[in-house]
Amino acid sequence: MRMSESSKTVDGWTRNERPANLYRRFAFNDYAGTRDFLDRLAALSKETDRYPDISFGKTYANVTIHADDGKTLTSDDFDFARRVNAFVSVGGG
Repeated sequence: MRMSESSKTVDGWTRNERPANLYRRFAFNDYAGTRDFLDRLAALSKETDRYPDISFGKTYANVTIHADDGKTLTSDDFDFARRVNAFVSVGGG
C-alpha cells in the first residue's frame, strides 16, 4: 500500500520535506564492510525495484531515498529504509 506518511521517521534517518527524502550516512571500519553493505543494498534495490541515490568512500556510504513524486514519502520509502537498517544490525557498520 502506498499511503502518505506525514509524521513517520526511521531510526538513524533524517527526514527532509523539500524535496521529500530520507537520508542516512553509514560508517564502516574498512572497505570490506562498505562493499558488503553496498552489495546488500544492490540486492535489495533489485528485489524491490527501488533505487536510492548513493555516494560512498572507503569507509562510508550516504543513502538518499527520494519520494517518487518529489513531494510525499510513502510507506514503501519507510519500509525500504527499515530494511536497509537491518543490514547494519546484522552486518555491522
